[in-house]
Amino acid sequence: MSAWSVPGDGEPDLEMGLASIDTAGIRAWRLNRVRSVMDQFDLDGIAAFEYANCRYIADLRPLWAPNFVLRQAVLIARGSDDVIVLVHQDDAPHRRQLMTWLEPDRIREFPTAAFIESPPPDAVKPITTAFEELGLRSGRIGIDLTTVTALRNLQAAMPGADLVDVGPAMNAARLVKSPDEIGVMRLGSRVVDLALDRAIAAVAPGVRECEVLAEAMEVFYRHGAEIPQCNLIVCSGPNTAPMQRYAGYRRMTPGDLVFIDIGACFGGLFSEATRTVAVGDPSPDQREIYRLVHGIHLAVIDAMRPAATASDLQSAAATVMAGSPLSTYMQKMVIGHGIGVGYAEAPFIRPPGTNTPSLSLEAGMTIAIVPTIIVPDVPGGGGIRLEDVVAVTSEGHEVLTTSPYAEAFL
Repeated sequence: MSAWSVPGDGEPDLEMGLASIDTAGIRAWRLNRVRSVMDQFDLDGIAAFEYANCRYIADLRPLWAPNFVLRQAVLIARGSDDVIVLVHQDDAPHRRQLMTWLEPDRIREFPTAAFIESPPPDAVKPITTAFEELGLRSGRIGIDLTTVTALRNLQAAMPGADLVDVGPAMNAARLVKSPDEIGVMRLGSRVVDLALDRAIAAVAPGVRECEVLAEAMEVFYRHGAEIPQCNLIVCSGPNTAPMQRYAGYRRMTPGDLVFIDIGACFGGLFSEATRTVAVGDPSPDQREIYRLVHGIHLAVIDAMRPAATASDLQSAAATVMAGSPLSTYMQKMVIGHGIGVGYAEAPFIRPPGTNTPSLSLEAGMTIAIVPTIIVPDVPGGGGIRLEDVVAVTSEGHEVLTTSPYAEAFL
């Protein structure tokens, strides 16, 4: 059964779909890209602590715990496929059983005590010993998300190492996905579509924002989601402008906009989408905002093809925005961002008129296109976003999330 397959009830079977994916091939693809960027950025080794980088390098399913910055690590040296993984002490036995692609002795307990002020003697030794086993006692070592104390302790334990930011290298490695990675995202996107459809169906006068999100979450976890994408958003009426970035207790009323931005991690890769709908009939002002966002959204997606640049995507948006007084209310953040093992990752494409990365699209890139216009003082709310995950293909693009847009606005 392929990642496209669905059982008789029309819903995707995530377990069976993932079973058809060449996960060993994904791991090999990622290691090859990591080796390549280590050469490109002149890194002798990498010590990754951040969730997504640990997943990328070693296929370690992380223990998501936002109150613990440092709970796992993955170490790798240039020119080697050998990877050493350090996980939360109580998880090590399970990970040795689960991660059969690594030898059991390559999965060890994470030395939590190494990253406190004034650590005990030899507290950092599990990491330095692992690097020595990988043939690395000095050189340029790329480090990602950490704490000041952890960085100091690691530098003190490895005085011959030059610790540098691994972010640019790992961003480059993660930029292009393999066909199997896109297969996982395609299946996850189908679940996102189902969750959006369920959430939209729950929108009605008197329903609370959190109750709408509950419908989406039930779909996610019934299909094996690992974790929600972030602080998922369901906001309504005046909570759309300024935008409330969570689902609250507000009960919806006729004429409200309802802004639903949801996503989750499936098989180690994220997908997400956003739809804005109305409780009853939208007003003429709400229709005008929606149509502008919809036009920008489709124009940017249409511009996605190999060799197109980030500036080309900005220009596509600018052409639609030209002459509209509503364009001044474009959200400042991004009109598009990468997505994959990270819920939001490079590239980050900013709105027209602002600096954006020097980027040329390649087949295999996956970008969430997310134009957002937030207009204040509109009765019923004036904040509208549309978002879809789009994969660049050799011939153009494929939109992975396919929940329909709201015909009532169009």
